[in-house]
Amino acid sequence: MTGEHRTTSGRMGRIGAIAAREFKQTVLTKSFIFGALVLPVIMIGIGALVPLLVGGTTPPVVGTLVVADKDGSVAEQMRLAFDAMRATGKVAISPSDTMPPPMPMGGLGGVPMPDDPPVDITVMRIALDADLQREQTRVQSGEILGLVEIPAALLQSAPPAGVDISVLVPTASPAKTTAMIGRIAREATVTARVAAAGGDLAAARALLSPPSAATARVSNEGQRSRERFEIRMILPGAFMFLMWIASFTSANQLLTSTIEEKSSKVIEVLLSATSPLELLAGKILGQSLVSLVMLGMYGIAGMVGLTLLAVTDLVDVPTILLFVVWFLLGYFMCAAMMAAVGSAVSDLREAQTLVSPVMLLMMMPMMLWLPISENPTGILATVTSFIPPIGPFVMVLRTMGAVEGIPAWQVGAALFTNAIGAIALVWLGARIFRIGILMQGKPPTPLELLRWARAR
Repeated sequence: MTGEHRTTSGRMGRIGAIAAREFKQTVLTKSFIFGALVLPVIMIGIGALVPLLVGGTTPPVVGTLVVADKDGSVAEQMRLAFDAMRATGKVAISPSDTMPPPMPMGGLGGVPMPDDPPVDITVMRIALDADLQREQTRVQSGEILGLVEIPAALLQSAPPAGVDISVLVPTASPAKTTAMIGRIAREATVTARVAAAGGDLAAARALLSPPSAATARVSNEGQRSRERFEIRMILPGAFMFLMWIASFTSANQLLTSTIEEKSSKVIEVLLSATSPLELLAGKILGQSLVSLVMLGMYGIAGMVGLTLLAVTDLVDVPTILLFVVWFLLGYFMCAAMMAAVGSAVSDLREAQTLVSPVMLLMMMPMMLWLPISENPTGILATVTSFIPPIGPFVMVLRTMGAVEGIPAWQVGAALFTNAIGAIALVWLGARIFRIGILMQGKPPTPLELLRWARAR
């Protein structure tokens, strides 16, 4: 083995040892174990339990509901509604069915709303001039489910403002039951009012029922793709935020560890066995492994969430692999800047002045999230894709949110320009690191950092 090979092998060995040390010191801490390992497991567990808890059997609402109205028309409509719900049972309604179904002729709709419990409710009608105080006492004791009072004015063709339906329920009545009774009382009042005026509410609602709009985008090649709000706005932002958290957390840890080692003189011991460039490379590599662990754990939790929502088709394997590449580019650029700042100061308070421009720069993807997600192929999105260090974050928004896909030449150009940017920032960070790591005293200004970067 030649001397050059032995030197290269020794350098790689020292970098690997430093990376392993940095990785262990960060990962084997209680805060990291809880934040990066335990918390995602808890999130996955909660995500798996929620459907079971939500989909569990709800006890039916059984009892008598007293309705006081003018002529019994509202009480009859409410009886028809509860009878239909009793016959239909607690049926599953798809997430898109957010509007109640049209009312059939002669009564209210018999399909429960998604949050309604099963019912076995008997409606008892009384006159408005009956002893309502006695019925209120029965409500207080829990003998009946509730008392609904329908003022006579509400059955007029033009009901006056300020007149409300009165619904009295026991203190222990569940919120879902109370909301269901109130909603059915309102609907029954409207149905009775329209029937008294000689109209047909079901036919009128059918006429006013708006049809759904199936929106599709047509590409330049004439291909149609379905418009989906979640893939255009929410999903790209979630992936970009995950990338931002994983890269910035590890880069910030790199800043903190560098400052601590410098202030405690540990850095001088390390430099006696390795060069500043090897030390920086090892620290960045070690923290990159830490960030990949965080990315993997939270990524698994996110995929479990997508699976539970049945939208895993929104993200394919090539997009995930490309996401990892963007993450690595973004992390190396962020880590190089944070390591350079950490080497130039002696405590965290001194670092605030130098970190502020870096933080402002790294916050740019958050500020551009909505305009880029709204138009992933626009001029703003295209131009910012080629600007390090925000380019990788912008490309995550674009590749996750573009319906037609990003042109291949733009993806390749963004990979090239951001890779060049990552190499340049790591090189500049290394030049600042080799001078700043042994400097003591007054922290440098940004202009002094630039002079360090140009120094030979």
